[in-house]
Amino acid sequence: MKNILLISPDAVNEALWVTGDETEVCQIRNNFPPLGLATVAGLTPGEKYHVQLWDEIVHGRITSDTVFDRQYHLVGVTGYDMHRPRQVEIANIFRARGVPVAGGGPGVSSSTGAYRPHFDILFVGEVENTWPQFLRDWEQGSYKSEYCQIDKPDLDSTPRPVWDSIANEMKHYGSGAVQTTRGCPYDCEFCDVIYLFGRRQRHRPIPIIIDELRELAKYGFEWVFFCDDEFGGDRKYAKELLREIIQFNATLPRPMYYSTQMCITASSDPEFCQLLAAANFHMVFIGIESANTASLKGANKLQNLRGNLVDNIHTLLSYGIGIRSGMIVGFDEDDQSIFDVTTDFLQKACLPSIGIYMLKAPIGTRLWMRLMRERRVLSLVKNKKLGPARARTNILPKQMSRVELYEGYRRLLANVYSWPAFADRICGFATIAQQAKLVDRLVAVDADELIAKLQLNEAAAAATRRMLDHTRAVAPQMLKRVKDLIVQYAKYHETIQQTIVELDVNIERERSGDIILEIDNRAMPLPVGFREELNRVLPHVHRRIYLNLENRSYLTDALTEVFVEFLLRMGDSFESFGDHHYTLLDELCDRNCAKYNQVPAVYFVPLSDAEMKAAKDVPDVKRIRLVDDIYKSVFEKLAEHHVSLQKASDRLTVVAG
Repeated sequence: MKNILLISPDAVNEALWVTGDETEVCQIRNNFPPLGLATVAGLTPGEKYHVQLWDEIVHGRITSDTVFDRQYHLVGVTGYDMHRPRQVEIANIFRARGVPVAGGGPGVSSSTGAYRPHFDILFVGEVENTWPQFLRDWEQGSYKSEYCQIDKPDLDSTPRPVWDSIANEMKHYGSGAVQTTRGCPYDCEFCDVIYLFGRRQRHRPIPIIIDELRELAKYGFEWVFFCDDEFGGDRKYAKELLREIIQFNATLPRPMYYSTQMCITASSDPEFCQLLAAANFHMVFIGIESANTASLKGANKLQNLRGNLVDNIHTLLSYGIGIRSGMIVGFDEDDQSIFDVTTDFLQKACLPSIGIYMLKAPIGTRLWMRLMRERRVLSLVKNKKLGPARARTNILPKQMSRVELYEGYRRLLANVYSWPAFADRICGFATIAQQAKLVDRLVAVDADELIAKLQLNEAAAAATRRMLDHTRAVAPQMLKRVKDLIVQYAKYHETIQQTIVELDVNIERERSGDIILEIDNRAMPLPVGFREELNRVLPHVHRRIYLNLENRSYLTDALTEVFVEFLLRMGDSFESFGDHHYTLLDELCDRNCAKYNQVPAVYFVPLSDAEMKAAKDVPDVKRIRLVDDIYKSVFEKLAEHHVSLQKASDRLTVVAG
């Protein structure tokens, strides 16, 4: 039996989730258990492999001196791009021991080239198909250095996560985690979800989800987070799931509490909101993003423009459901007035929980591609100790300087995250929700006891008393939720105060020129019209490769290579696909099919037009769903190509010098 170690890397936790039960806060070390790794464990045959999960935030950081209870034959490391430095450190530790290391997760999928030198195997995209393929290859004594899944797998076959290896550590997580869907129907410019999971929502079977909830209840979880990007994206499915959750809760001694992510448009559906409340959803994360209508339009966040945004927020709050609002400042449409406008908006909206960030351009997003063309994406790699991710950005704002953005953002954080401002919002929330019908049992909250346990200062204590007194007077059924929000905010407040300190340092460094700001030249963007043109030609190219390829596990590799080779041949002259381009595309399709079929190109004979017409095929609608993913994959490969050319040019310059 082979042993596999799957690692979630250590990172600064900027928003530690706490449940509100202040007597247990000391046990909580991380928000959620590593659902992605547990799903990979579920994909791994237990009779052949022993899989151990390791969350560095809970289990501790791994060093070259760490002694394990067994010899591992493979190590896998997941993470976002922000985790990359730590992922590389972990990879180096195990590669020095002679253990092959695999990298995966959203970071690898968005910045594949940056990970390649440091890992033996990379997994790009979802792994329901590629992980089992890798295991088969590994068993046969060989494996590829990269496994790429561009087509989105059916979630009916996604196994239940396997938590056995960390059963004793589950008490250290604030909330259980379950995934019900993947994908988001929206196309916000700054977001990469559609590239990771697609626009079309895919659903997991509801009975399996209820089974997972039942298992989490056995582990002692009272809170569960549904890891969906848009819980209400398919309202029919979501309502059916909520009805089943209500029935499941009725089987428990005390109902579980739930949270998730969704869009503010849900407020327009009274039945959906009533079901959320009846299912005991305490909190939902919603990307409100901006108080500036022009910024919402510019970011393509059009769903937030339906109706009056503050009214829609109040409608959802009236059901007693708290909103954790995501806000961004620094859009192209924002000038320096945005900071005061945002403060006023947040207070008027009575949003009980808020996360505010400066605009960033995540690699691979439409925002990143646009700002790359405008030469407004910065590389900060030559700088050390820039503080937490919240205290920096990688863009040049349009209507203000970077220092002005940092200073305004700092002022906004100080205003919004003051205890009096928080108390105003919570009192407003309680007033709005005074008619809410909740599943919660009525509780008595002792203000003195809560203040003592949270070790609050005088201003925080006064604000806490005001919130509790007001809630008792207008909405006593909301006392538990208000108490939970106070406990959560106490942690957020500490984090924000540290962020402000880090911002002060960065502001001074930006002013003095100590921070090295270089335009990011790592990749030349794709031709402007290529994304739209890809919609038109992908069905033709996909069909030719799909029908001529013997091993369709190479389909996404072949598709990517066809368009990369095409664009390298065409160079900057490409504007659109003309009829004359199809001959070249067919030639490139056949060449790649020959390569992956392991047939010399001269001997490769593609299917005739008649044979292709008669062959069983996939519907074009399925091909069209691949457009965003193929586009991103082609962009990544071209970026790596340009980086290689630049390095070669630099070497030649050195030699010539």
